[in-house]
Amino acid sequence: MSVILFVRHGKASVGAADYDVLSDTGQRQSELLGTEFSRRGVSATRILTGRLNRQQQTARCTRLASNWSTVVEVDEAWNEFDHEDVVATRRRVDAPDAEPLDRAIPRWSSGLHDHEYTEPFPAFTKRVDDAFRTLAAESASGETAVVFTSAGVIGWVAATLLGGGEQQWSALNRVAVNSGVTKVVVGSRGRTLVTFNEHSHLPPQLVSYR
Repeated sequence: MSVILFVRHGKASVGAADYDVLSDTGQRQSELLGTEFSRRGVSATRILTGRLNRQQQTARCTRLASNWSTVVEVDEAWNEFDHEDVVATRRRVDAPDAEPLDRAIPRWSSGLHDHEYTEPFPAFTKRVDDAFRTLAAESASGETAVVFTSAGVIGWVAATLLGGGEQQWSALNRVAVNSGVTKVVVGSRGRTLVTFNEHSHLPPQLVSYR
């Protein structure tokens, strides 16, 4: 049996000129996660991350605090969906004054306007499905892979393993905690979701969702 741990990136710089940078809170969340991994004796045989800065910074902070020596592999298949495109497309074609992401996402994921987006929802989910399937197939018994990614990716992995679809994904995507850990085991029965969004390493004041 092998293990895959999906880690949501730490809190990004919400409201700043560049969102795709870890905030001070995000760095602290990542350090605490690494310390907890070390305490639990978690040893990463593979570390993967998307190309987004917030994902890679989370991986670096956690890796340092965990005292892992494993090389970080960067693969854009683990990138989050392009939230800026999702918001901009809704604003351009549907609601010029629209801004909140939580109102733009349902339009994108509905499947009714796929031709208007750079990466439609079905293309996003296929990308995640393919990356997850490949990683599971490459994971040998006894290995632990840690993937530093984002809420949308993790939500789709979990929704798929639970037999859900877009509505389940939407519900899970909304509650993903920064630096939360989702555990999947891969064995003779295939891929099984063990935990979703576990974040006991965080004190209440450091729990965040953006």
